Parts: sequence; structure tokens; C-alpha cells
Amino acid sequence: MINGSLARRYSQALFEIASETGLDQIDADLRDLTKMVEENGEVKDTLLHPHISLNDKKSVMAKLMGESFGDITRRFLYLLIDRRRAYLLPFIQREFTRLADEARQVVEAKVTSAIDLSSAQLDDLKKAIVRMTGKEVRIVSEVRAELIGGVLIQIGDRVIDGTVAHALEQMRKTLRKNSDKPQEVGVK
Repeated sequence: MINGSLARRYSQALFEIASETGLDQIDADLRDLTKMVEENGEVKDTLLHPHISLNDKKSVMAKLMGESFGDITRRFLYLLIDRRRAYLLPFIQREFTRLADEARQVVEAKVTSAIDLSSAQLDDLKKAIVRMTGKEVRIVSEVRAELIGGVLIQIGDRVIDGTVAHALEQMRKTLRKNSDKPQEVGVK
């Protein structure tokens, strides 16, 4: 709870700066930075280790970021390091992206399916979601074999479950509910 409110405050402050200087660039930088930290255990351990000096952390991150990250993103990361809040980076990135998407009228749709969807299928889904939301859509695709078939779409807090696993679960519930009622046999 505290992490969520801290992340919102940091992301809101960064969003206000980014709105004036370059929302898309800072959003992309934050995504790349978060990905770099989350996917590399050594980087994450270095950044979060309590006994590594703040200057050493900044030095390591400066070398890793090179010239590919903007000055605002770099200074923002250094601020997080100085305040010992680097662990908030993934939360801040998610909240910042949400704010940026809201400002750009973009909605993220998480599409989960049992198998990889073709680009034509993803395009059809994207068009349907655009019609439904009236906003530009960014699709994030995920494969989970346990769904058996169909798709699960999550747009914000809204979930559309068209999976075979969900349909089977609904059938099971209906059968159980109806099997509790006494059955009359031979009545016409």
C-alpha cells in the first residue's frame, strides 16, 4: 500500500515534467530501464543491495545506460537511488505508462490465449477493441496452454473471458446447481 502511493507520487511528478519535455521518450526510457533491471539479476541485485554505496550504484547504472537514455530519465533514476527508492522502479514505470496512455488516449489490452495468435487475428481483435473503447489500442499478447482454447482479454479492470476453460467452468457450475434440485422422473 505504501509502495503504491509512493510510486504514484513519483510517477505523477515525472509525468508532469515529461508532459512538458517529451512524454513518449521518457515512457520508452522507463520501459527499457525497467526491463534492463528486471531481466538482469546482477543489475537488480547491485541496484537494490543495501551495502553498495550510492555513488557506486550510480556509476554502474551510468555505464549500463550509456547514451541511449535521456537526461531526465537518468536524473530520475539517480534521485531514486539517492532516496533509496530504486525498488519502486517497476511500480513507477507501470503507473507512469498508465498516466501517459491516458493522456495519449491509448488503452492497453492484455490478450491471453492457448496458442500464439496470428497477426491477422491480433489485428481483428485490435479493431474490435478500438470499436469498443473508442481509443487507440496497444496489445500485449501472452500464451497460456491451460486455457485450452479461446481468448481472455483484459482492458484495465475489465475482463472478457472467452476461453474454453471458462466455458467449461460455467457448465460445471450450472450442472452442480441443477443437480442439487430433485429430479422428477416419468412426469408428463
